[in-house]
Amino acid sequence: MTEQQKNPLPVTETRLERKKEPFDPGYFLRKNVVPIFFLVLCIIGGYYSGLSLPFLANEIITRMARNSFLVISLIIPILAGMGLNFGIVLGAMAGQFAYIATANWEMAGLSGLLATCVLSVPLAIVFGWLTGRLFNRAKGKEMISGIILGFFANGLYQLVCLFFMGRIIPIRVPSMLLSTGIGLRNTLDIKAMHYALDNIWKVRIKIPGFVFPIMIPMATIAVIVVLCLFIRFIVKTKLGQEFRAVGQDRHIAEVAGIKVDRVRIIAIIFSTVLAGLGQVIFLQNLG
Repeated sequence: MTEQQKNPLPVTETRLERKKEPFDPGYFLRKNVVPIFFLVLCIIGGYYSGLSLPFLANEIITRMARNSFLVISLIIPILAGMGLNFGIVLGAMAGQFAYIATANWEMAGLSGLLATCVLSVPLAIVFGWLTGRLFNRAKGKEMISGIILGFFANGLYQLVCLFFMGRIIPIRVPSMLLSTGIGLRNTLDIKAMHYALDNIWKVRIKIPGFVFPIMIPMATIAVIVVLCLFIRFIVKTKLGQEFRAVGQDRHIAEVAGIKVDRVRIIAIIFSTVLAGLGQVIFLQNLG
C-alpha cells in the first residue's frame, strides 16, 4: 500500500485549500456590459430629466413590479430550448378575458382579483396547449411562429370583443359597450380592482428634503419572489430535468425515453398560464 493510500487526508486538504481566483474587473465588465450600460444610461437620463428622485424611484419600482411576473413567465420555454415565447400574447388575452368577465359581474377588490386569476388559468391552459401543438409543428422556428400567432390571435380577440360582445355574449354593464350596444369599448374601467394587490402591503420610505415618499408594493414583490422560488423548484424536479434535456438536444432526449413533444407542450402551458396571471397583476396596477 502506498503512502497516499495510507493517508488520503492531504489530498482532501489540498482540494479544500485551493485559492479562489482574484477578482478581474475586466472580466466583470465584459460579462455584465449590457446591465452596466443600461444603469449608466438610466442615471444620465434621470439627471438630465429634471425630475425628483422619489418620482423616478416610484416609477421605476412600479414598472418593475408590474412587469416582472410577465418577464419571468418566459424562462421555462427558454429552458426547454424553445427561445422566447412570443405566444405569451395568448396568455395576456386569457387574463384580459377574465377581467372582462369579472368586470361584467361587477366584482371588486381582492376577491375580484382572485376570481380573475382563477378564471384566467383554464383559458390560458387551453391557449397554451394549442400554442404548444403549433410549436411542435414548427420546431426550430418557434419565435417567428409565436409572432405570427400573436397577430392571428389578436385578430380573433378583436372579432370576439367588437362583434360578439353584446350580440352573442351578453354584457350586463352598459358602460362597457359602445354606444351602438355591440362591441366593447377600447378601454375598460377596472377601478374596482385598481391596486387590489399592491395596496395589501406598501412600504413608505421618506427621503429628507423631498415632499413625496417612495412607495414600494411589497405584496406584489412578494408574489414575484414566490414565483421565482416556484421556478427554482420546478427546475430541480424530474420535469425540470426533462426541460433541460430537451433544451440541450431533442434527439438525445428522445433516445433517452423522454416524450419531447409532450414536454415542449407542458413548457408552453406553464409559460402561458404564468403570462395570464402576470397580465392580471399588470392590469390591476394600471386600473
